[in-house]
Amino acid sequence: MHLKQLVIVLGCVGTFGCGTDASDVSIATHRQALSAHVEPIGLSLFFSNGQMAPVHLIGDAPRFLQEMDIVESVPSATDSGIQPLIDGGTTAALNWHGVTQVEEVWVPAFDGTFTRERYYREAKWMEVPSTFTVVAVDARGHAVGSHLVAHAGSDDVRKKSDDDFVRRFVARQVAVGCASVGDCTAATFRAEALIQLRDALTPEKDARNVPRAATALQVSFSQLPGKVYSVELVHQSAGSDGPGYGFQVQLEPSSAPANGAYYVPGEQVSFRVTFRDGQGQRLFPPGQLPTYAEFVSGQVESGLRYLDVALATRLYYSLKHRESNVLAVLSGPVHKLKTPQTVVDPNLLFLPQAPFATPGVDGYTAVAQTVPAAGIVFGGLSDPSLWSTPVSDVLTFTVPADAEPGTYLAAIKARRDFGGEALNRGATVEIQVGQAQATTFSPKTRCTSCHQERTSFDTILHGISDRRACFGCHSSLGIEFDNVLDIRVHTIHDRSDRFGADVMRCSNCHSSAPTGPARGLLP
Repeated sequence: MHLKQLVIVLGCVGTFGCGTDASDVSIATHRQALSAHVEPIGLSLFFSNGQMAPVHLIGDAPRFLQEMDIVESVPSATDSGIQPLIDGGTTAALNWHGVTQVEEVWVPAFDGTFTRERYYREAKWMEVPSTFTVVAVDARGHAVGSHLVAHAGSDDVRKKSDDDFVRRFVARQVAVGCASVGDCTAATFRAEALIQLRDALTPEKDARNVPRAATALQVSFSQLPGKVYSVELVHQSAGSDGPGYGFQVQLEPSSAPANGAYYVPGEQVSFRVTFRDGQGQRLFPPGQLPTYAEFVSGQVESGLRYLDVALATRLYYSLKHRESNVLAVLSGPVHKLKTPQTVVDPNLLFLPQAPFATPGVDGYTAVAQTVPAAGIVFGGLSDPSLWSTPVSDVLTFTVPADAEPGTYLAAIKARRDFGGEALNRGATVEIQVGQAQATTFSPKTRCTSCHQERTSFDTILHGISDRRACFGCHSSLGIEFDNVLDIRVHTIHDRSDRFGADVMRCSNCHSSAPTGPARGLLP
């Protein structure tokens, strides 16, 4: 497949232009920023049917494009695939020649129905070189400030000249309320075009300043001539009172084992999670986190995100990086960690802790809980008063009765969206169960041979470099079967034409030959 070359331009382009003098100022401003060693800040933009909430820029740090997501959605009364995108609305101007359905996914819902998702690729607009232009404009609509260019390269080959790691242009049809697999006669339908770019590779090189005179950003996509996506800007001075940019997650035990050395099966262990900005300032007072009601009403000014139940995410294809599910897991012993075989009953997610792996099935223990609890998040859909339930920053697990001795790992992941910057970050911490002697994890894959620097795991995905955390979190869920680790990894690398190796050659990633067939690969 051949995706387009992508260019991001912020500043002196467009109808009004800036001329030679403005260009000189642009270069000088960029050099001044570099000479002052100001840390650049990522910019996250998300347009849904042309709409986006205002972006509040704090201070004058240079910006680079970290996330760009554009979703165009068209409802349909009939089961017509993505034809509504082709026939009408904004996306009718796209070149759909060559578009092909590549995958169909059925997802069970809590109400007993199913959602069918069909994914499409290879349309001409998804393949040919393209350009995004992001222009900072003042109140008169005049372009102001410097410009930024980011080259995304093609879909087939990721090159050193590419400025972003992930680029996915796809379309899908979603059928909600299917009575059973294969029966969507009573469903509601919508078709969506998804244009996604993220994970800047050279932020220091690409970063530019957004002048305070700018009142909006205007985004153009070269495959949609004449269409402009606009988001309002609000500038705020950087102060010492409120939180700043960056995101740090800290997880530490808040209890101690009764015997002073290690926890035993049946004993409770508690951890305190602390969220901070990049300078170490707490986002919340000790002892409490925002309620889900505060999150859904937009009152969490520090930017911590909880699970967005209205956002239809899907592995590889759709907005998974924006899901924002705060999940904590205790798993171990770490020397027995491997891809779990357990399929988690969705009803178990409403327990104080859900079993994600068991010694009898998987050879080790993993128990998980969400923040806020799943009962609050989903129960509030029918009883909104539950969303006002206080949320503690202390997470308590009960060590299962069949937990085997060794070193255990507690892990948590979260997302913060603040001042135009969005970051996924997490943390891990060890405890001992059943014995004081530590045990050691031995990795069987070579992820870090490719994932380095700006593509390392402490920067992309959940922002967690401790690979031990992957196993306990990624068990197969009855409502999300591809959550299991091997399917997840295979799915991403198999669907991506930017993976520069043969996905069928196991030795590219595995240090020893895996047992069993590779799951998650397309036929």
